[in-house]
Amino acid sequence: MYVFSGTGNTLRIAELMRDALKASAVQVTLLPFEDGTEGGVNTADTIIICYPVHAFNAPGNIIRFCKNLPAGRSNLYFLKTQGEPLKTNNASSRELIHIVRRKGYRYRGEFRFVMPYNIMFRHSDEIASKMLDTAGRRIPDAARIVAEGKKHLLKRPLRARIISRFFGFEHAAMRLNGRFYRVNAARCTACLECVEHCPVGNIRFENGSFSFGKECVGCMRCAFQCKTDAIRIGLVDFMRVNGEYDFTKDPEKAVIGRYCHKSYKKYFGEEEKEDSYD
Repeated sequence: MYVFSGTGNTLRIAELMRDALKASAVQVTLLPFEDGTEGGVNTADTIIICYPVHAFNAPGNIIRFCKNLPAGRSNLYFLKTQGEPLKTNNASSRELIHIVRRKGYRYRGEFRFVMPYNIMFRHSDEIASKMLDTAGRRIPDAARIVAEGKKHLLKRPLRARIISRFFGFEHAAMRLNGRFYRVNAARCTACLECVEHCPVGNIRFENGSFSFGKECVGCMRCAFQCKTDAIRIGLVDFMRVNGEYDFTKDPEKAVIGRYCHKSYKKYFGEEEKEDSYD
């Protein structure tokens, strides 16, 4: 399992999948990656690439990672996390699928799990817990499908393919917007965790000041995890979310808001088979 996780949500889901596979007596190794240049190996029977959906697409470093994979014949699945349970996200892997198929991998499908936003707006901690709890209930079925090498192909309606292509500018937009990131000096404690943990090395601290380059992939790790909420995220700062979610809250107390209300209700109670076909 290869995992990129901007702020920890995808890693949580990947760990649940790893544990479920191990419970099924499957030997599995979880390998986090960052900027996508790490590449991978082609000796595993099955590969799972885990990533967060950004603007209905895979982040740029995920595309880079797939391009750096050596040729192989393994079964390959994608596991992705998204902030809302909309099928408009179902085409996010379209470019990745083309890449891995050209390299000889047997694409078998993908799984989607809803986790709380790290940009746009903040979910309640109870909703975050409900999302993780729902993923925990769905993961065993996903692990069984992977262990048996079965297909799990998400339906990709035309609107999903159109929206994914339209928002394809997100990669260039994030690189541009990343250059407008700023640090609020009055809040910053110069802990430099943002510099250390940026997955693509886009943040530098030299001569007592911060600078931001043109490699940003929009993972929001720096702004979301800043302990003093000191980072401003350029042109989309009005959608900034700061601070970790508390996943220990009672999911039974979650209140589903008006935003995508029907979709969330369906996701929390639907069966996985309603969103897929073999």
